[in-house]
Amino acid sequence: MAYQQGDDGRLAALRAVRAVRHRVANALQVAFGWAQLGEGQKAQEALERVVREEALLSALSHAGDPEEQYALWQLLADAEEAGQPLAWQGEPGSVRPDALRHLLPQMRQALDKRRTGVLLVICAADGVTVSWPEEDLDVRR
Repeated sequence: MAYQQGDDGRLAALRAVRAVRHRVANALQVAFGWAQLGEGQKAQEALERVVREEALLSALSHAGDPEEQYALWQLLADAEEAGQPLAWQGEPGSVRPDALRHLLPQMRQALDKRRTGVLLVICAADGVTVSWPEEDLDVRR
């Protein structure tokens, strides 16, 4: 259920929080599974990926104005509910203050396509890009 302007803001915020918790819980379960199998290196890599992605999302969630920040979390909830896996690349320090202004339209366009596979979000010093690995979406940075 996508967020609509008429929705109760509290319910929409709760929906976003649930989606984030679900995503993080899944990532931690993967790391725990690797650890149970005795695959310490893979468990460490999975945990490092969780920490890196959370740091990047934290930096993104502080970029832009409050309306843009809220829209980001609603799009993340939309992706979670649609079963759209997201992969995040970049460093938190590369997130510019105007990153959300460029990221949000790209994420909306990508989620509207309803394609299968992992949607890649790349944050670099020169901007943000959202794509499936085999194609770039038609939205400028």
